[in-house]
Amino acid sequence: MLVAVLLLLCGRLEAAGAGNAITRIDVTGNRTVSAEAIRSHVRLGKDKAATPAEISEALKSLYATGLFADVTIDRRGTTLLVAVREQPIVESIDFEGNSNVEKSKLEPLVQLKARGRYTPAKAHADALKIRDYYRSLGRLGTEVEPKATAVADGKVKLVLAIKEGAVTKVDSIAFTGNRAFSDRELRDVITTSQSGWLDILKTAAFYDPERIELDRELVQRFYHKNGYPDARVAPAEATRNAQGTGYAIAFAVEEGARYTFGSVTIRSKLAHVDQAGLQAHIAIKTGSAYNAEQVEQTIERMTLALSDQGHASARVRAVPKRHAASATIGLEIEVEDGPAVVVERIVITGNTHTKDFVIRRELRFAEGAPVNKYVLERGRKRVQALGFFKKVAIKKKPGTKPDSVVVTVEVEEDDSRTLGFGVGLSSSEGIVGDVSVVDRNLFGNGQRLRLKLAGSAQRLQAEVGFTEPHLMGSNFAGGFDLFWKDVDYTRQASYQSQKIGGALRLGYMLSDEWSAGVNYTLSRSTLYDVGTDASAAIREAAGYPNSESSTYWTSSVGYSLTRDTRDNKKHAREGTYFTLSQDLAGVGGDVSYVRSVGEARAYYPVSESVTAVGRATGGVITGWGGQDVRLLDMFYRGGETVRGFATAGLGPRDMLSANHDALGGRMFFGTSAELLFQLPGVPKDIGLRGAVFADAGSLWGANTTAAALPGLAGNALTPRASVGVGVAWDSPIGALRVDYAFPILKQTYDKTQALSFGLMPY
Repeated sequence: MLVAVLLLLCGRLEAAGAGNAITRIDVTGNRTVSAEAIRSHVRLGKDKAATPAEISEALKSLYATGLFADVTIDRRGTTLLVAVREQPIVESIDFEGNSNVEKSKLEPLVQLKARGRYTPAKAHADALKIRDYYRSLGRLGTEVEPKATAVADGKVKLVLAIKEGAVTKVDSIAFTGNRAFSDRELRDVITTSQSGWLDILKTAAFYDPERIELDRELVQRFYHKNGYPDARVAPAEATRNAQGTGYAIAFAVEEGARYTFGSVTIRSKLAHVDQAGLQAHIAIKTGSAYNAEQVEQTIERMTLALSDQGHASARVRAVPKRHAASATIGLEIEVEDGPAVVVERIVITGNTHTKDFVIRRELRFAEGAPVNKYVLERGRKRVQALGFFKKVAIKKKPGTKPDSVVVTVEVEEDDSRTLGFGVGLSSSEGIVGDVSVVDRNLFGNGQRLRLKLAGSAQRLQAEVGFTEPHLMGSNFAGGFDLFWKDVDYTRQASYQSQKIGGALRLGYMLSDEWSAGVNYTLSRSTLYDVGTDASAAIREAAGYPNSESSTYWTSSVGYSLTRDTRDNKKHAREGTYFTLSQDLAGVGGDVSYVRSVGEARAYYPVSESVTAVGRATGGVITGWGGQDVRLLDMFYRGGETVRGFATAGLGPRDMLSANHDALGGRMFFGTSAELLFQLPGVPKDIGLRGAVFADAGSLWGANTTAAALPGLAGNALTPRASVGVGVAWDSPIGALRVDYAFPILKQTYDKTQALSFGLMPY
C-alpha cells in the first residue's frame, strides 16, 4: 500500500514538472541577429523548467556578445519570451578638432570600426586612448568626447570631438646630490629635453609623467654602470610654473661610494664544463669601474655558451664580494645545475603579414628543446633584428607538465615596404636624386627586393636586387643583383664610362658575429666619349684615333669575410667591424685580375657623449696571365679616403693633359681617427653630433701604359693627410655629414676640396 502511494506521488510530481517545462522560445526585437543564434545562449536544464539561475546565465551570455543594448527574458506559460534591442552598427568614424595630429596617426588607436557594433563603453575607451596619445605628446590639457548620432536602419555616425590642449613645456631639468656627474652630463642620459629655441626639431621637449619616470630609471642605471652600485634616484618632483605652461623637473640623487671591479673567479658544480673556456666570456676587467650591465652581460654570455654545449639547464649566478676598505667588488661566478625546462608548444600571435616559419627559424629552438631565459631572449633579439616588427615580446607560461613551458611570441607588424624619394646636394656631384622601392619582407616570406634609380648631372644608375635569407630552407642566404651605371668623368679624367651586368650571391652566417659570402659577377664595361684633349693613356685605352670608345667583358668570382660586433649598426658606440673581399677576374671574359679590398673600424665610448672611431682601409689590384689592369678597373680615390681632397683628387695623373687627368692606381690605403661628440646645448634627440678628425692615405701604382707617360705624377707611395671638423645629423633619410678639412700633407698636383657634404662615410 505504501509503495503504491509513493508511486502515485512521484507520478504527480513528474506531471507537475512536465507542466512547467518550456516548450518554445520566442525571440522579438532582433533585426540583424538570427533568432536561432539568440536561442543558442538560452541553456535549460533537464526538466526545461527555466529556473531563475538559468535565466540569469542566459542574460549574462547575451550581454557578453556585445550585440545587444537591452535584453529581457519573460515566461508566459510554457513559452519563454526573449526580447532584445540590438546595439547600433557604426556607419562611419570621424575626428573633429585634430589640427595638430594627422588622422592617420589617430585611426590605429580606435577599437571601434565601421560596420562594427557600437557601444558607449567602447566609444569612451577609444576617447581615452586618443586623449592619452595627445598627453604623450605633451598636450596634457587635451579632452576627447565621443558623439554618436543615430541615422537610418539602426546605424550611428561616430565623431570623436577633440579639444586639443597646448603643449606643456619642460622649463628646466635640475639634479641635486650629484657630485660625480654634472647636470649637463645627466641631461644627456635622459630622454626628456629642456624647452628652448630648437624645440621645432625635438621630439621630447614637453612634460610627460611616464617619460619622466623612465628618465629616473635611466639616470639610476647610468650610475650603476659607472661605478656606483648603491646609487638611488628618487621620483622626480615636477613644479608647474605660474602661467601653467611648463614644469620645472628636479631629480634627487644619492650617489653612494664609487667601486671598481676586484678579481673574478668561477666555481662550477657541473661536470664536464671547461672553466678555462668560460673565462673568455667574462666581460669584466679587474680595476675598471663597477658596471652592473657588464655583470649581467657576463652571466648571459656564460649561460648561452653552456646552452650551446648542451647545458641548457645550467644556472649562472654572480655573487658579489664587497670590500669597503679598498672600494672594490669582486665576483664569484657560480655555475650549477638548475631545473630542466623544455618547450611544449610555440604560439605566434600578431603576425598578420609575416608567415610563422619566418619567425620560427630565427628562434633557433623548437618544441621539445630545452630553454632558459637567455635562450628565449636571444631568440627574441633575432626576430627583432629581422626589421619586420615594431615590437617583439616572448612570454612563457607553465605547460601541462611541471618541466615544460608554452612559449608565446607576440609581434607587432611594421610596414616592411618602403617607397623613397630623395633630392640632395653633393659637393662632388651637385644636385642628386633617387627613387627606390624596397620590400624587406616580400609576401611575408622574409625575402628582400630592392629597386633603385638614382642620378645627378654626372651619374645615372639603376639597380635591382633580390635576396632569399634561407635558400631552399638552408642557413645560406642567396640572391642576385642587376645593375646599370653611366658616369661622366670628364671633369676628373676626360672620359665617360658605362657598366652593365649582374651578380649571383651566396652568404652564410658562421656565428652571430662572423659571416662569409661568395659571388659571381658578369659585367660589360664601356669607356667612351674620349677626345683629343684626353691623356694619351686614356686615348690608348679607347683605341683612339680609330675609335673613341672601347668595350670589354669581365667575368669574376669572389668571396667576402665579415666580423661585426658593433652595438648598433647605424649609430655605433662600441665594438668593431672588419671585412675582407677578394675577386678573381678571368673566369671567362676579356680581362684577368685579382682584386683585394679590406676595411676595419673600431668604436670606443670615451664617455656617454663622446665616441672615438678608428678606421683603416686598403686595396690592391693586380693583373695576371700577362694582362695589365685596365683603366676602368683601377682604384680612384679622393675625399672618401682623405677628406679635404676632391673626387679622384689623389694619385697618379697626367700633368701634360689639358685636364690633368686622373689615371687611377693599383694600390691605396686610408686611415682615420675621429671623435664624435654631442654638441653642447643641443638635445640628443635632434640627432646632431660634432666631429674632429684626422685622415691619412695614399693612392699609387699606375698601370704600364700610364707609367710610361712623360707627364705622369703621383705614382709613388706618398702619404697625404688632413685634419678637420664636421657635423653629422641622423636625419630621417640617413646619416648626413658636412665636413671642413684642411690638407696638411699634399702634393702640388693634387686636387683639393675643403668642404664636403653628403652621406656619412661610416
